[in-house]
Amino acid sequence: MAIKLDYAVQETITNIRRNGFMTLASVLVVAVSLYLVGGVLLGRFAINRIIELQTRKVEVAVFLSPEVTEDQRTSIHDDLKLMPEVQDVDYESKDEAYERFKEIFRDQPDIVANTDPEALPESFRVKLRNPEQFEIVNDRLEGRPGILRIQDYRSLLKQFFGVVNDIGRIGLVLVVLLSGAAAMIIGTTIRIAIYARRKEIAIMKLVGASNWFIRIPFMLEGVVHGVLGTIAAVVLLLATRPFFIRVADHIRFLHVNVSNMEVLQYGLWLLVGGVVLGALGSLLGLRRFLEV
Repeated sequence: MAIKLDYAVQETITNIRRNGFMTLASVLVVAVSLYLVGGVLLGRFAINRIIELQTRKVEVAVFLSPEVTEDQRTSIHDDLKLMPEVQDVDYESKDEAYERFKEIFRDQPDIVANTDPEALPESFRVKLRNPEQFEIVNDRLEGRPGILRIQDYRSLLKQFFGVVNDIGRIGLVLVVLLSGAAAMIIGTTIRIAIYARRKEIAIMKLVGASNWFIRIPFMLEGVVHGVLGTIAAVVLLLATRPFFIRVADHIRFLHVNVSNMEVLQYGLWLLVGGVVLGALGSLLGLRRFLEV
């Protein structure tokens, strides 16, 4: 017995109406699961962008000691320029360092007011051709007169974001658990729909209905749950995006934005995930409770 699209759609709508509460529950669980998935994906995207932006600005800072002489400063600068590993060198004076300090702590005037520009060291801001070559530059300059310390900013950033990535992995575990719960709830909803129509299904089998003729409306129902849950998840991501950006702005170097368009681009992947989640949940319900 061939199945018609209008029949499958009509049966899907009927099943959804009959099990309104369970449909709402499964849609909400899918929405929460995919919201967390989207949050984790967007968070990793933002972190990678921050690392790229920050390391693009400066990778190594060579801080000069307060007693550095003009000859030492010039010699360090010239040697840095001659190193084949170095792409660019910029000198930052105490006054320039103080201006940058004021910008970083612009929301904390007490810190700025209690900081003397002379307390901030002058430095060379070094851009490497290959960020992995920091150790080579460090070995050539370490212990040299006039140098206070050499800081690998890339290493600092990666340490910080390593902690963030660990938190993200925990989030992924929660996402997997919630996705499993969503699939099970969708499966339960499908099983309830099958049980409510068990007599009709038995009659269809008697008159020669094929297995797929009976299965497809239930599978479409699960896909609808997944799609509705995805739409709700994307709406939540768009609604909460400004809040998380404001939170990130309180961390001084996290001045990065994730646009609505980028949220929607990730939403397309979430939509695929929602369809798969709905289909898997449907198959779970069909496999265990519909022997056709």
